[in-house]
Amino acid sequence: MRASVRRAWTVVAVVAAVLLGAAYAVSSTRGVASNDAGWLDSLDGVQGEWVSNAGFAYDGTEPWSAPVRLSISGDDMRFHAGCNQLSAEVAVEDHRLVAVDGIVSTEIGCPAELTARDAWLAALIDDRATVQLKGPMLAFDTDAGWIGFARGDQ
Repeated sequence: MRASVRRAWTVVAVVAAVLLGAAYAVSSTRGVASNDAGWLDSLDGVQGEWVSNAGFAYDGTEPWSAPVRLSISGDDMRFHAGCNQLSAEVAVEDHRLVAVDGIVSTEIGCPAELTARDAWLAALIDDRATVQLKGPMLAFDTDAGWIGFARGDQ
């Protein structure tokens, strides 16, 4: 009787170890997110073209009301919101965007609304926006507001 109890506990322990190992393997290969909240540690998994689809600004403006196009290629990030093009070489540190050498912008004379939109987008990087995948949406969040992007290259 004693051997059968020992054998049963061994089977239970082996099954538990297999299940825990499988759960770890699934959670560690879920994608580019570093945890279930979707926080990103790099831009590797979000390369390509994106288009704004949601957002808000605390100052009441709607900087995404016209499509904002975002392109990520390697460490280069480019925004285009209808007038100037903003670009920066970026890194992700502690789930936040960091401009390596600042932000570069074309200098086309734009109407005030478009200039304000460009400034708001530049602040995403200047304010060290958090970077997160919320399902299929790439989201940037700062004290100024939040903007989300959907894949534009599908």
